[in-house]
Amino acid sequence: MSINPDKAKFYTTILFNTLLNKKHSYDKVFSDIVRRYKLTPREASLYYKLFYKLVVYYHTIRFLSSYNGFGHSVSGIVEYLFSRAFDLDRILDEARELSHSLSPILKLSILYGYPSWFIRDLYGKLPSNELESMLKSLNEKKRWLRVNTLKTTIEDAVECLEKTSIRVKRHEYYEDVLLVEDPFVKIGVNECISKGYVIPQDITSYTAISLVTSQIEDFVDACSAPGVKLIQVYSQLNPRRLVSVDIDFDRLTTTRKLVSKFTSRDYNVIYVNADSAFLQLNLPNSFILVDAPCSNTGAIYGDPTVKLYITKKKIQKLSILQKRILVNALRNGRKIYYMTCSIHPLEGEEVVDYVVRRLGLRVKFGEIPINDFIDRGYQGYTSSNYTRRIYPHRIKGQGFFLALLEVEKHGL
Repeated sequence: MSINPDKAKFYTTILFNTLLNKKHSYDKVFSDIVRRYKLTPREASLYYKLFYKLVVYYHTIRFLSSYNGFGHSVSGIVEYLFSRAFDLDRILDEARELSHSLSPILKLSILYGYPSWFIRDLYGKLPSNELESMLKSLNEKKRWLRVNTLKTTIEDAVECLEKTSIRVKRHEYYEDVLLVEDPFVKIGVNECISKGYVIPQDITSYTAISLVTSQIEDFVDACSAPGVKLIQVYSQLNPRRLVSVDIDFDRLTTTRKLVSKFTSRDYNVIYVNADSAFLQLNLPNSFILVDAPCSNTGAIYGDPTVKLYITKKKIQKLSILQKRILVNALRNGRKIYYMTCSIHPLEGEEVVDYVVRRLGLRVKFGEIPINDFIDRGYQGYTSSNYTRRIYPHRIKGQGFFLALLEVEKHGL
């Protein structure tokens, strides 16, 4: 089945206008289009993949539309796409040809569809070839699942998935982590997930939590929803007591349902609806996970609208919030594991530098091992040699920043 240019023009106009005006997720807007205009399953599958790529390369298309005289309004962009028969390969070839005459920063921006200011902020943090590989990897959709060994075996989980026409590959290192071969296949209503056999969880998220190997008495998940990491800690470490904290009551309720579904027991989990930037805990020896609210620029392939909505101002606001949450965690716990799903230094190295150096907190860095997937943080910061990054192109997953901080003395 081929693309109908007239239909594509109509749906793309609705897609871009809705995304830019309402700032919903890609999946939500596309689902609304399918429902409203009654697309057949074949049409939905075809247009989902096309529109996903158009959103991924929105900034590229917008630039080329303006460069070719169509302007940068939605109507102009759609006319440009129509003139190219919605052939993304042709459009990207055009971008590559034009990029030869551009500066290195603008070249990366046009080739991979990122705002130029964002590339400028990352430029020099990694060797150019590594930066390019990271940007490219985040454009490529991937889907990972973790086998819930509390309820089934790896073999039975794989068999269950294959019976529902979902083909997977085991990870080379983590046997209980599975890569879905077709990342565009629908899995939300899959019976293997409904039964609790497998949990949607990115390989990077799984890897980050797998680094926690110490014995834990009390584990606090300071920004808990939707609870995937909490469930992994529960199943792999089984702490004496877990505290799940989230500022959003509805999301916390969802977390409780998921913990109950995937573990069949949540009797030692305490759920707290609170703001972790201010919450005071009487658990001085606790291990606190701060998976802080962030821009999600390390998870672009999960929802490419991140590229449309991200601004420098938004990242700066998130950085301030992250600092508040991390400072408060250091005042409450013994070990703090700080992470963000972001590739921007304002949400990583700069947060840790600010907290440790400028506030003079009495903390030291815990050791996070370096391996094929995990490397030091961006260079040029005080914390660079102690913090870590999981790079998307190396692990074929999301991009994470990691820091393990240990409190030397309480009463900070």
